[in-house]
Order: sequence, then structure tokens, then C-alpha cells
Amino acid sequence: MYAKLEGFMKLNPRRSFQSRLTLIMLLLVFVTTASLLIINYQIERGILIDQIRQRGVLMGKALQFSLTQRILKSTHNDLAGIPEIERQEIRDFIQHFGEEEAQFDIYAQEEGVHDLFFIDAQGKVTIDYPADKEGRILPTEERITPSDLAKLQKNEIVSQIRSRGMDTILLLTFPVFQQQQLTGFGRVEMSMNPAVALLSQIRFGGLTAAVALFLIAIVLAAYLARSVNRPIADLVDAAGRVGAGELTLRLKESSRDEIGILKAAFNRMVEGIVKLEEAQKRVERSEVASQLAARMAHEIKNPLNSIGLTVDYLRDHFRPLPEGDQMKFDEVSENIKTELARLNNIVEGFLGFAKPAVASKGPVDVTRLVEEIIGFILPEAERQAVQLQAHLDQAIPKVEGDYSQLRQALLNLFINALQAMPDGGVIEVSASVSAAKKIEIVVKDNGCGIAPENISRLFDPYFTTKIHGFGLGLAVVERIVQEHGGTVQVASQPGKGTSFTITLPPSRMSDNVEVLKYA
Repeated sequence: MYAKLEGFMKLNPRRSFQSRLTLIMLLLVFVTTASLLIINYQIERGILIDQIRQRGVLMGKALQFSLTQRILKSTHNDLAGIPEIERQEIRDFIQHFGEEEAQFDIYAQEEGVHDLFFIDAQGKVTIDYPADKEGRILPTEERITPSDLAKLQKNEIVSQIRSRGMDTILLLTFPVFQQQQLTGFGRVEMSMNPAVALLSQIRFGGLTAAVALFLIAIVLAAYLARSVNRPIADLVDAAGRVGAGELTLRLKESSRDEIGILKAAFNRMVEGIVKLEEAQKRVERSEVASQLAARMAHEIKNPLNSIGLTVDYLRDHFRPLPEGDQMKFDEVSENIKTELARLNNIVEGFLGFAKPAVASKGPVDVTRLVEEIIGFILPEAERQAVQLQAHLDQAIPKVEGDYSQLRQALLNLFINALQAMPDGGVIEVSASVSAAKKIEIVVKDNGCGIAPENISRLFDPYFTTKIHGFGLGLAVVERIVQEHGGTVQVASQPGKGTSFTITLPPSRMSDNVEVLKYA
């Protein structure tokens, strides 16, 4: 397809409309899918972690209540200073923590192994099981911060999520009060590995779905881009072929979308180019014909004048004496003069086509002009048994033009119509205002019509299908109409008749100006 565009700007396939459209669609799908995946993952992660935090807080509250009610019965206000017997009771509680956990009804056992121990505000482990784990200092990142301490003093439970190597741990810190006195802090460690694994599955499932969706989007985007680009590619191909001279090409106008409108406009454009080229060719042929006609007329007119003068001289000085010979001499001389006059008229016609008179324009009443021509040809029409029917709008505006030239153009059309109906018929003439606010004059006959192959050459100079004539009548009509800013069109069917339509712009001059007439 792109080879057709030689001489035009070459198209880069990577920068084609189809490639860019596909890329844009894929980019939109990618951004949308990625955004939805990230948002969905964050929402599910937040929901899951919040549920685990809520479980942990509930468990911390239960532990806090159980310790307060079942273990801490001493009067010491510090866990580190309580007697060994009470400390052992707490260790036993920690040892059986897993068994006691089922009584909390937390349903958190699937979160992994739990650990429970007690610390002070500085992060030192005060009570743990077994006892040799006591006295250790927690890492800095796992210690109680001042902000956490303020919450714990208000009997709130603080939760943290920390990473330890490959594990993820949820740390729950709760305060231990004895008679409204803060004696220490309990710390519960809960494994978040099952939750992390579940989040990984969610992420993997989302990525898998996103990849599958993106692959489907690639196929759909390629198909849609191709379907959208196909009519555009057809237009590009058609433009290249028209640019290469294939002016008979037309696109199908089946769709009613923007592309369909563009195709219709393209077809109208090509038709306009064809008409413009035809008009240009006619102008070129007319110009050549005009130059030829002027040269021929110049070469012929002088000898004709000399021959006419010679005949007059012979008739005046060499008239025979016998009366019978004189009559014959006069008859021959008159025939020569008649033929010379006919030849002179033909030469004048050539000159009129080659060098038309300068138009003297003014407002012309089309209705009066047509009525005058009808009155002029009426005797000949009656002689040929041709009826004249006129449909004239008396309110149409005037046109700006040369009265005598417009009269000659219309008269030529009427003469052609009469010649097309030697055995009688009907000539219809109408004058009206078109939908485009132009003046339309239609001359229609029901004569022999014109063969389709001759329509395109009808306005060519010297083209004629008649036995008599030189084929200048319609060429003169077209030239006059074009000089008046109008157009002339023909429609014909062999055996049914022909119609000529002249379209002229209305006059911009005042209607009060007197119409100019020329003999």
C-alpha cells in the first residue's frame, strides 16, 4: 500500500496511526489494571491486618483480665519485685498459655506460634518461661516508645508489626495494673506468616489475572485498532492512487460515521478534481482552437474580400453584350457573391469565437430576455411544428451580464433544440431561483438526444454530430456562461431528448439600472 505514496511523505510504520492507537489502548489498559490491582491489594491487605490487630487486641484484653483476676494477688506494684512464688505462677500461666488461649475464643491459632512474656518500661524482660529467658533486653525497635507508653498508661493496647528475618511478627503490648497502679507490661508475639502467605497468594492471583487481562487486551486492542485503522488506510491508499492519476477511483460510502462522511467528502473531492481537469482541458482546447480560428480567419478573410472585389469588377466591365448571356452572367455572378457572403459569415463566426467582444455588463432581466428569444424563434418553431412552453418566474432577481452575449448563448441552445426536432416536438424553457440562490435557466427538448459517449466532448470546439456546422455553438455558450461566473450542464437520453441548464449568480447591482441591449 505504501508504495503508492511515492512522491508523497513516506509513512513510518512505527509511527502509523494503528501503532499509536494500539499503544495508547494498551497503555490505558495497563495503567487501569495496575491501578486496580494495587488498590485492591492495599484494601485487602488493610482489611486482613485490621482483623488480625482486632483479634490481638481482644486477646490482650483477655490476658490482661485473666492476669489481674487469677495471678496478681500480691500487693507489689512492680512485676520485677513480686515474690518468686507469684513469679512461678505467672511462668506456669505462660507455660500453659496455648491451652488457656482456646478459652479466650479468639480463633487466632492459625496465625502461628504465640509467645507471652512481661517487660518493664525500659524493654527489659522481667518474667518469662523458662526463667533463663528473663533479664534480656529487647531490641531498640521493639521497645516501648514514649508515645506507646502514654497510650499504655491510659489502659490501651499497642500493636506493632515487625520483620524478623523471613518472619513477620505482630507485637501486642498491654498494661498490667494492680489496684489501679501500673506494675508492668505484657508482650504477646504472634506470627503473621500465614497472613503474609495469604497476601502473597492474593498478590500472585492479582498479577496472574492482570497478565491474562493484559494479554486479552493486546488481542482486543490490535483488533480494534486494525478495524479503526482499516478505513483510514483505505483513504491513504486511495489518496496515493488518486495522486498517481487514477481519477476513476471511488470509495464505498456504506458507513454513516465520521469515516463515512470523510469518504463521501473524498469522493466529492475527486469528482471536483475530475471536473476541474475537464474544464481545464476544455479551456486549453478552446485556447488552441481560438488561436487556430484567428489565424485561419485572418488568412481567409483577405482573399475573400479580393475575390468579391474582382467579381464586382468583372460584372461592371466585362458584361457580355447578348441579352441572354447577360442574364446568365448576372446569375453566375450573384451565386459567386452569395457563396462569398456565406464564407464571410463563417469566417466572422471563427473570429467571434477566437476574439469575443468585450462584455459590457449590467443588470439583465432574465425573464424578459427569454421572452424576447421565444418571440424571435417562434416563426421558425411554427414552421417545424415545434411547440414552445415557458415556465418563467417573474419575481426572480436580475443577473449581472452582457445582454447581447447572454442572448447569443440562449439563442444557440434554442437553435440546437430546433435542429434536434426536424419533425416537430416540444421545447420547454424555465427560469427560476435554485436552492443555492442562483438563477437557473433550463432549455429542454424531446428530440433525438445525445449519445452518452459524446456528452463529455459536447462543449469541445469543432466537435459536432451534425451534417452542417462547425461545432462552435456550444463552445461559445460555455465560454459566455463561464465569463459570467456561471456553469452550464447537459443531461440527455438518446431518443428521449436533451436538457441544458445554465446557472448564473444574481446581480449585485441595483435593479434600477437600465438593462443594456445590443443589436
